[in-house]
Amino acid sequence: MKKILLTILMCLIIAVSFVSMVSATAPFEGQTLNVLYMSSVYADAARDIVSEFEQTTGAKVEVIDFPYSALHEKTLLDLTSKTGSFDVISVACQWDGEFAPYLEPLEDYIKKDNYDTTDFIENVFKNAGIWDGVIRGLPHANTPYVMAYRKDLVEGVPKTYEEYLEIAKKYTDPGKDMYGISGAFSKTQFGSVLFNRLFSMGGSYLDENWNPNFDNDIGRKAVICMKDTLKYADPASISWGLPESINAFLQGNAVFCEAWPTLGILQDGDNPEKSKIVGKWELAPFPYEKTGINNLSAWDLAISKYSKHKELAWEWVKMYTSKAKQVEFFDKFQILSPRESFWELDKIKGSNLAPLRDALNSSIIYRIPARTAFSNAIKDAVAAYMAGQMNLDQTMAYAEKGMKEALEDYPPPEGVKNQIYLMVQERLNE
Repeated sequence: MKKILLTILMCLIIAVSFVSMVSATAPFEGQTLNVLYMSSVYADAARDIVSEFEQTTGAKVEVIDFPYSALHEKTLLDLTSKTGSFDVISVACQWDGEFAPYLEPLEDYIKKDNYDTTDFIENVFKNAGIWDGVIRGLPHANTPYVMAYRKDLVEGVPKTYEEYLEIAKKYTDPGKDMYGISGAFSKTQFGSVLFNRLFSMGGSYLDENWNPNFDNDIGRKAVICMKDTLKYADPASISWGLPESINAFLQGNAVFCEAWPTLGILQDGDNPEKSKIVGKWELAPFPYEKTGINNLSAWDLAISKYSKHKELAWEWVKMYTSKAKQVEFFDKFQILSPRESFWELDKIKGSNLAPLRDALNSSIIYRIPARTAFSNAIKDAVAAYMAGQMNLDQTMAYAEKGMKEALEDYPPPEGVKNQIYLMVQERLNE
């Protein structure tokens, strides 16, 4: 009898030890984490680490993605309804101010795990994740909006938009299906196209105190330049998104391509199965004009305030944004990291990506709560101008009226100055 009791006791000890061991190695057993990304290489990278994350935590992960055109609406609806369907959210930096009230502050998590944020590029971190002095997201991808160009056709990049258009005109020959410029000129995309022209020319949508500052000589010049750009682009490009624009460039049908390079050019530019210009292309910032300031694309990983799995969500944020994963994501998906250490790697410093590092110091974007509404006002006005439905006077007046209304509905934080305007003025005074 004693032997039987001893055997039972030993089995219980072993069972308890096993349960403790499993619990220690799988601390989130039984939980399911929902992570939301834009349909792109960012979502591909998320799926790539699911298996490792599940083994490490014991949790299950569902990667959900939507195209950019639908992502804002889907995310905002979940946040404002306090549903908490998405635990981790990849936030486009221009939505930071709008989403901030619904996102979990991360300082306590960072302090608890001694997570090092000093490796993030200062300008990128300020523009992707930090809002009104609070860290609500960690940057995980970035790129300046740049141009790719045919280095076998163009000697040196143009310094002004006048030079840019002259070169584009020289190579435009519709009869040969050849154009000077390939771009995503549909209304949903051309905000970036106009942004680059306006800011590099020394203009701004809003002044230091957030008053509309678009209807002036520089703003008008930028809008006219944008319409002139279409003279040297495929007529179909007014309905193109980035994939169509990039594909036209890779097929050798354009000299310049205006694009986010991480969404196709870097991945396929030297792939002979997808590109006819292998070894013939290069990346460069847009014409410097007066300031060299350009548009920033950056994404930060945030945790919903309404997540039921915040600790698990933080584990995902840590893994996805870690130095090791950032390098791995570049090797597999050509995602550019916001970490200084990444840009110091020999394989990056010695590549055609090197010019992008300096461009990141000059890349900015509006992130105020009114960003989406006032951006839509500008897009509606300029789209009407491009289509000949408004003259220039009507276009500028409509845009400024829409911006003013957007700012009245969604005012910036009290006492905060427009740092973008100040940066432009600083560059003009250099």
